[in-house]
Parts: sequence; structure tokens; C-alpha cells
Amino acid sequence: MYQSDDLKGGHVIMLGDGCEEAALAALRAYPGGLQIGGGVTPESAQRYVDAGASHVIVTSYLFSGKELDFEKLKKMEGVVGKEKLVRRSMEGR
Repeated sequence: MYQSDDLKGGHVIMLGDGCEEAALAALRAYPGGLQIGGGVTPESAQRYVDAGASHVIVTSYLFSGKELDFEKLKKMEGVVGKEKLVRRSMEGR
């Protein structure tokens, strides 16, 4: 449906065990049209990009406790490149 309507940037969020295959199938069905999140790590990020994700959404991996871990961010950027990481503007907050 997203592809037929040319909607870009939809999110595939993996919540819980057993959903990775369905997520990969969605990415393959609409290459470049969907972003993926939910437990993405440097070890898995490239697999999702290779399957067709336009971007990876990385949240919990980047934190150590309540602090943003810049070393983890650099590691993730080294795997997929900053252009493939979802950024959220904090303007107006």
C-alpha cells in the first residue's frame, strides 16, 4: 500500500520476538521506502539497509543509562553512514 501510494518514510518497528522476518519482507517489498527500528544495533543495521531500508531508527542502543553514548553513535554511523540514520530535530522544544 505504501509503495502503490508512493508514500516514503513509513516506519517498520520490530516489537518483540519473531517479527524480523516480516520486517525484512516489508523492506524487500518496498526498497528505499521504509525506515526500520526496534532493537537495531551495529551488528544488524547493515542487514536492514541491504534489505531495502531507507534509514535505520536507533534509540535505545545509543544510551547508556540516561546518557547518550557518543561512542555508540560513532560506531553506528561507521556501519551505515550518517545519511542512513534517522535524525529528529529538537527545534521548538
